[in-house]
Amino acid sequence: MLALIRFFFELCLLRRAPQGLPASTALLGVTVVVNLLAGVMLAATVRLSPAMGLAQGSVDMAFMLALLFGALYLLDRLPRFRQSATALLGSGAVLEFIAVVPLGLLPPGEDGEAGGDASLLFLALIVWSILVTGHILRHTFELRLGQGVAIAVLYGFFSYTLLGGVFAGA
Repeated sequence: MLALIRFFFELCLLRRAPQGLPASTALLGVTVVVNLLAGVMLAATVRLSPAMGLAQGSVDMAFMLALLFGALYLLDRLPRFRQSATALLGSGAVLEFIAVVPLGLLPPGEDGEAGGDASLLFLALIVWSILVTGHILRHTFELRLGQGVAIAVLYGFFSYTLLGGVFAGA
C-alpha cells in the first residue's frame, strides 16, 4: 500500500506515468473510494455538508470518467482506461488532501493577509493539478505536455460549468 501512495506522489511530481500502474479493476475501485473521501474532506474544510461533497465529487468523477472512456474508445485505446482513470483519480485524491491545508487556513468571511496567502497556495495547487492531469493525458493519448495541459484546462472549465449548473444555489 505504501508503494502505491508513493507512486501517486511521484505521479504528482511528474516522475511517473500512468502506465506504471497495474490495470486493475480493484485498484480503480479503491481510488474511486479514496477520491470521494478526499472530496468529502475538502468539502468539509470549506464548510459544505458531507452529502454535498459526495454529490459534487460523484458528478465530477462520472463526467471525467465518461469523457476519458469516450475518448479512449474513439481512439481505439480502451485498454488504457483502468490505468489512466486510476492515475487521474489517485493523483486527484493526493492533491485534494493537500488542498485541505490552504483551504483550512482561509478565515471565514474575512479578507485578511492569511486569506491571501492561502488563496495563493490554493491557486498554485490548481495550476499543479492541471499540470499533473496534462502529464497523465500526455502519456495516455501520446500527446505533448502542452496539449495535455490544454485538454486539462478545457476539462476544468467544462467541469466547473457542469458543477455550477447542477449545484446552483446549493
